[in-house]
Amino acid sequence: MKKSLLTAAVLMTATVSYAENALDDVVTIANRVAAPSINSAQIVVVDRDDIETSGANNLYSLLASKAGFQFSKTGGVPHSSNLYINGLDGKQVLFLVNGQRVGSATSGTTEVQLIALEQIERIEIIKGSRSAIYGADAQAGVVNIITRLDTSLNEVAATVGTNQTKAASLRTRHQFGDVDTYLNVNHDRSAGYDINNDTENDRDGYERNGLNAGVGYAISEQQSVNFDAQVNRGSYDYDNSFGGTDEADFDNRALNLGYTLNTDGLQLNARAGRGYDRSWNYGNGVTRSGDAQLFGSRKDVAEITALIDLTEHVSLLAAADTRLVKLLTRPVEYDTDNERNHGGLLGVRYTSDSIAAEIGARIDENSNYGRFRSFNTSVVFYPTDNQELAFGQATAFRAPTFNDLYYPASDFGDYSNEDLKAETSRIWSVDYTAAYDNFAAGGSVTVSGQRSLFNNQIVSNSAFYPVNLGESYVNFASITWAQDWDDAWNSELIQEWTEARNQDTGNLIERRPIRATKLNVRWTSGKLSSALENQYRGQAPSRSGDYIAPFVLLNLSATWEASQDFSLTARIENLTDREYETVPGYEAQGRYAQVTGRYSF
Repeated sequence: MKKSLLTAAVLMTATVSYAENALDDVVTIANRVAAPSINSAQIVVVDRDDIETSGANNLYSLLASKAGFQFSKTGGVPHSSNLYINGLDGKQVLFLVNGQRVGSATSGTTEVQLIALEQIERIEIIKGSRSAIYGADAQAGVVNIITRLDTSLNEVAATVGTNQTKAASLRTRHQFGDVDTYLNVNHDRSAGYDINNDTENDRDGYERNGLNAGVGYAISEQQSVNFDAQVNRGSYDYDNSFGGTDEADFDNRALNLGYTLNTDGLQLNARAGRGYDRSWNYGNGVTRSGDAQLFGSRKDVAEITALIDLTEHVSLLAAADTRLVKLLTRPVEYDTDNERNHGGLLGVRYTSDSIAAEIGARIDENSNYGRFRSFNTSVVFYPTDNQELAFGQATAFRAPTFNDLYYPASDFGDYSNEDLKAETSRIWSVDYTAAYDNFAAGGSVTVSGQRSLFNNQIVSNSAFYPVNLGESYVNFASITWAQDWDDAWNSELIQEWTEARNQDTGNLIERRPIRATKLNVRWTSGKLSSALENQYRGQAPSRSGDYIAPFVLLNLSATWEASQDFSLTARIENLTDREYETVPGYEAQGRYAQVTGRYSF
């Protein structure tokens, strides 16, 4: 097959990017224990300060300005959304809450937009396949949402915004000797807007209620135990293009019990948890207490991970985990309503001042789709103190969902396919970063490329019937220029290219923008700070064979630190009130503004 120009661009990035040595970036997401990442270009960390100063009111608005992230949405804050990482679909992204796998076992999606940002303390993301660490669904990357508070504080916050948006939250943390406790509660609601004028002339509002709570106990300087609970409940309206129900309630929960041992030569994490995701669809004559459709599942998980320092430069990573999934649905009944998965992994890491390398392998045994093996290798060179050149290669897989395999046929048609095979992939990546301090106040340039080859990729055809594509690929490339102009001004310019293609037909795969440009400018002076986000999203193929029109978004935010205890943050999204879609038939929100006040005591 003729090699595309984008393929060449991806491969050429090996010759062209670093700001700090990646071994300074300690995260838990790369290896399931707190350890430095060897490739900083693949790591994105968003802390509480980033969340507050952005003024964003959902995870997708928060991440959309960062390199490698795109999204598609079927409406406003609570409605179904899809996060693309390096051009790969959200179903190929593994989402965690406090390290625990979350998401719908029926649809395979993870409705993280239902988690209010007020509940989140920190977000760790690794771009690129980590199936050799986490198993299924980690082809595009892993997103870990952390709710445990990092700082001792008592804080109340209130928000008012467009569309009758109102929100309030309380965050508190207290320490009693060796016992640490925290509590975070929030409520927000909005009248919303009409996301589909062709069906019903109404506003599609929402309400979200959240609770995070936890307790930790320091057994000794090396050992600790903790328990975390995260609950999201609420409701929202939606427009149903097929008629029928148009309201939904949701109830998502994640419970975690963890143990940590940290000595000079050993880090050990053990975790057990239970998660629920449940949603009820009703309306248009169907009542919640009557014939409402319940789609949900319960996940029970247990895992243990150890990172052992064999020498000064060599470490061994070993882990085992088990997961049981049980469907909670009515009145729909599936032929198969449970799944068991057992997995184990072994990896070796080498680090030195000039080179770092990782190699790992994992085996998964699943009751529904059998045995799969995943591998990853990566090597990072540090030619100088301010340069990093990384290469990676991995194999990964994604299992069909319960809906893909077993959703019962109805009067509307048959939307399941029991002959589906698991999706497999091989992914290559290259990242080069170079930092400099001889222009203005310093900066860095990062060039990244990724090529993903798929066998039996799972997609829905034009009739919404799940099928396997024989062979397909996704090529992605990006260039990021980050510049500090002086103590007050800094900017970030990002250019991205994506090509996702079905090799059997030659057609592009839907909804990935072919080109995207992002400009982020920030200014800080004393108690004032402000930010501008300018995003251009080029045309994207649609399922029908047409293209989704390109658009430009302009977002502004500003924060005033009135005192040590009180701050105000304002944000305007889609300043020019641009009409656009990321999913055909679903209008995106127009101009939206909100103001948030925070008081600490």
